[in-house]
Amino acid sequence: MRKQTVIGVDIGTGGCKVVAFDLQGHLLAESFKEYSVHHPRLDWAEQDPEDWWRAACDALKEVTSKVGSENVLAVGLTSQREAFVPLDEKGEKLYNSIIWLDMRAIPQARKIEKLISREKILRVTGVPIDHIFSAPKLLWIKENLPHVFERTRFILFAKDYIAFKLCDEKATDYSMASRTMLFDIHKLKWSEEICETLGIPLDILPPPKGSWEVIGEVTSKASELTGLPKGAPVVAGGGDRPCEALGAGAIEEGEINIGTGTGTVFEVPLSRPRPDSRGLIDCCCHVVPNTWEYEIIINATGESLRWFRDNFGHEEIYRSKEEGVSPYELFNRAAAKIEAGAGGLFYYPYLWGARAPKFDPMARAVFIGFTHAHGKPAFIRAIMEGVAFQYVETIELVERLGVSVRRITMTGGEARSHIWNQIKADVLGRVIEVPEVLDAAALGACILASVGVKAYKDFKEAIGGMVRIAKEYRPRPEAHAKYLKLYKAYQEVYEKLKECFRIIAEAIS
Repeated sequence: MRKQTVIGVDIGTGGCKVVAFDLQGHLLAESFKEYSVHHPRLDWAEQDPEDWWRAACDALKEVTSKVGSENVLAVGLTSQREAFVPLDEKGEKLYNSIIWLDMRAIPQARKIEKLISREKILRVTGVPIDHIFSAPKLLWIKENLPHVFERTRFILFAKDYIAFKLCDEKATDYSMASRTMLFDIHKLKWSEEICETLGIPLDILPPPKGSWEVIGEVTSKASELTGLPKGAPVVAGGGDRPCEALGAGAIEEGEINIGTGTGTVFEVPLSRPRPDSRGLIDCCCHVVPNTWEYEIIINATGESLRWFRDNFGHEEIYRSKEEGVSPYELFNRAAAKIEAGAGGLFYYPYLWGARAPKFDPMARAVFIGFTHAHGKPAFIRAIMEGVAFQYVETIELVERLGVSVRRITMTGGEARSHIWNQIKADVLGRVIEVPEVLDAAALGACILASVGVKAYKDFKEAIGGMVRIAKEYRPRPEAHAKYLKLYKAYQEVYEKLKECFRIIAEAIS
């Protein structure tokens, strides 16, 4: 019996992941192929788009060999954002892709500030002027590599480059376009005024489509290279963060997904575009129709525990090999033995300064309150609680922006920790739902593919069929009451630490 399968291709920063799901949301096969980030100079970060394509081909071949090419119904795509590839008239790359980690375009971002007001950019595009976005990167190429810019006939973003190689069609989607600083999120079209002011030709920008729209079919050549069936529909797909929200089932205002990993992103669906007037929070297009989202970044959440593992977890790393478990599982066991509050030990997770909820670049990571009685388990517990405390103020921030939060899902690496999930629920005083599929961006790409080929009539039906909640974490009243008191103290201590951060910054400047 033929088992209808949808394929998701995720072009991440560290590699390409390909997954296959059936229409009931069961994972059938997956493959991951790494590629490199190149650093030609300090603070530069590039990737070769041909590495993306080679990795996608290898991973697709592996997955299609397991599920059977004849069973593939459609292909959906997701990827890192902001990065683009300049291509000539034959579709050949002219330069490597300058990815989101790259910092070379800071001068171009400052130049844009002189050409267009911050308020104008924010009002039209939903995002502030920042070197991370595509527009400053494109200006850098124009000013520093004019021979490349003059030969550029079109640019494509990461997932769109893979779509081009698969079906020979040039397009992007609204969610990717909204990370360029060139896209009018209200009209869902490229801003002629901004592009004209910056001297960026409109005709090099790919046509924007709905993330669920079929943009082409797999060609004979691509079929040979990937194992995908010739003629399989290719759906536009979307950026990794809104795809992650879709894969968790967060598509309506009032629902949020907390995507965890090295850092954490609150993905907050909106029923209409409402840019943050302060420019602190990005307002972008979601991957479902007539929907937008706030994206709120918290720095160094999962990274805090990894930093602690790498510097102080040598015993756990050694024991984990003996026991055949992750070092983080040993951290979980240790943290579970410590009472809420870690005996008055607080941790502030600002290893890279603070984005949300403090927005303080001078902030630094801090352990405060430890005594001779505190051992390693208390420090691990304090890290988990310190991250959870960031969630409280971030939820408050969301609600000050006019979103009444009624449902929270959580995906990504941190969601594998039962003790951490429970701490977060206790701190927030809210139920947290953890989906069965934690790699939700890839599932989101597959959901887009299923809706694009009408396997489901709409997104609500697709989520009902493909997204399942594995576990709910309910707040425990006694623990929540204790954390409310601790959180108040945590905030008061931070106010005292701000002056310390200033003193340190001045001392090392």
